[in-house]
Amino acid sequence: MRDTASRSPQRRRPWLAALVLPTTVALGLSLAPAAIAQESSGSSLSDSIRPSDPPQRTPVSTEYPDVQGLPAGVDVERVEWITDRRIALYIKSAAMPGELIQVQMLLARDWHADSSRTFPEVWALDGLRAREDDSGWTIETNIEQFYADKNVNVILPIGGESSFYSDWQRPDNGKHYKWETFLMQELVPILDNGFRSSKDRAIFGLSMGGTAAMNLAQRHPHMFEFVGSFSGYLDTTSPGMPEAILAAQRDAGGYDGTAMWGSPGHQDWVDHDPKLGIEALKDMKVYVSSGSGSDDFGQANSVATGPANAAGISLEILSRMTSQTFVDRARAAGVEPIVHFRPSGVHAWPYWQFEMVQSWPHIANALSLSERDKGADCVAIGAIAEATKSGVIGSCVNNEYAVGDGARQDFRNGVAYWSPETGAHALHGAINARYHHIGGPASWLGFPTTGERTTPDGVGRYVHFENGSIYWTPDTGAQEVPGRIMAEWGATGWERGDLGYPAAPPVDTNGGQVQQFQNGWIIQSPDGETHWVKGAIAAKYGELNTVSSTLGFPTSNEKLIRGGAFQEFENGNIYWSAATGAHYILYGPIFDHWGTKDWEQGEFGWPTADQSGQTVRFQNGTISEVGGQIREGRN
Repeated sequence: MRDTASRSPQRRRPWLAALVLPTTVALGLSLAPAAIAQESSGSSLSDSIRPSDPPQRTPVSTEYPDVQGLPAGVDVERVEWITDRRIALYIKSAAMPGELIQVQMLLARDWHADSSRTFPEVWALDGLRAREDDSGWTIETNIEQFYADKNVNVILPIGGESSFYSDWQRPDNGKHYKWETFLMQELVPILDNGFRSSKDRAIFGLSMGGTAAMNLAQRHPHMFEFVGSFSGYLDTTSPGMPEAILAAQRDAGGYDGTAMWGSPGHQDWVDHDPKLGIEALKDMKVYVSSGSGSDDFGQANSVATGPANAAGISLEILSRMTSQTFVDRARAAGVEPIVHFRPSGVHAWPYWQFEMVQSWPHIANALSLSERDKGADCVAIGAIAEATKSGVIGSCVNNEYAVGDGARQDFRNGVAYWSPETGAHALHGAINARYHHIGGPASWLGFPTTGERTTPDGVGRYVHFENGSIYWTPDTGAQEVPGRIMAEWGATGWERGDLGYPAAPPVDTNGGQVQQFQNGWIIQSPDGETHWVKGAIAAKYGELNTVSSTLGFPTSNEKLIRGGAFQEFENGNIYWSAATGAHYILYGPIFDHWGTKDWEQGEFGWPTADQSGQTVRFQNGTISEVGGQIREGRN
């Protein structure tokens, strides 16, 4: 980190406090991007997902190969595939130990098409009320679709409410933020060594994230080629600004902001004032944007989706004033920012999406991208063009390329696959993510033979493949089903039958396969025979660890008998009645003796507990084996 001791506090500017502070604090500077967005925009930071996708995210979790060269105590614990182009890294941090830190990535356009390439990165920082599950950028803007045809990896840190992505002096509110250390010393090596980074980076952010982006770029100038602030606060030490920021942090999560940089006047406030660190930006492309605070909803060419509220107006005025101060100082220091000071516009997501698009050409040039890498130059042809003409997966982002004995083409919202045997089909959403995780056409599933379809009950979705299917519901997520298990499931009535939907992927166990459904199991034994287990008998079998239990594989489906049901397994049976529940008995002398008494219909009745050692309890007594001899006990 460079020496910041040369920074000195700016000469006091009382007019800034007099004009801005009363209005801003009264309205709540702490109202974050989502909260102050235009009221009719639906900007509630609640998920807004395309109708063809799950209404809830159902990512596919998988282990990721160890990333080498990381600091002690840092590791990628797991990766979740949200789509085939959006992943979530869950990172064990030495700087912020405890819960795993989530960082999402939007993968570069040619990530799958060329596994040998490295890619530049664009970091997008969130606002004051950053959530712990998703970035406001993916919830509130079209960043996924916009960057889908760009050959850059988009990096989205998740969480950090009120943090300014800074290292805090002390813990507060149950957290001890060390975001700067995490991002610069832990995340960067992960991306460099494990996620194909070219080590060329751009960074931008909105509101709090704009301030933080400028801070990080100034404090680590060797890391970035571009820095952008969209409605950021680029003057943090002028009179009134520390108090406004502290008020914001109190409202956005109940933080005592003095835990961050100390009390106003502390050197940490000076060291995190963007207007005082401009010298570090001389070799960087700098982008600064802000509206005027004027509501332009309903006017020609406005991007607003609803009328502005008072907080959105006040906050944007504050951003504009502090950004102007920064720009004036930058120009005096010989740094010429790219400035987008709009004549109207307020503190709201539609304007930040607009600035995301406007800044892209400058980002691309700063990263020295080729014309091809700056955007799509592609066309869908032949069978893939026909399969995607409905537009369900958007426009293409690259031309088709070979996979196995077929082809693949990537689109903004999904993927199209083609093979001579199956034709062309479009996949998207959670089913596409699961298919990619399994291995796509190279997996046992093979190529898709259908596009995504709705199940007859209207609840789920499915895609058939050469050797199986993938089914999805909001409750179960996307689960693959092999061919033989599919056939057995079909015999029960598919999703409308007693088993319901698949609830987990098939697991290879003891030479066979076990797949869990909502209300039971389907099991394929080593000899290829399949059987289902459902209801209370399935619950008991699952409690015993299914085929790894003493019972082994099922050898029949459930059989109904007077008063209840039973099912046969390799080494015993499970019996159920309404009065006694489900219990197992192993084959052997006890079982055989019970049979001589007419099983559950005879004098001993139903078992009332699982076999324990060499004893089984029944409704009307016990049968035990002692020293090779059978003994009966009566109630």
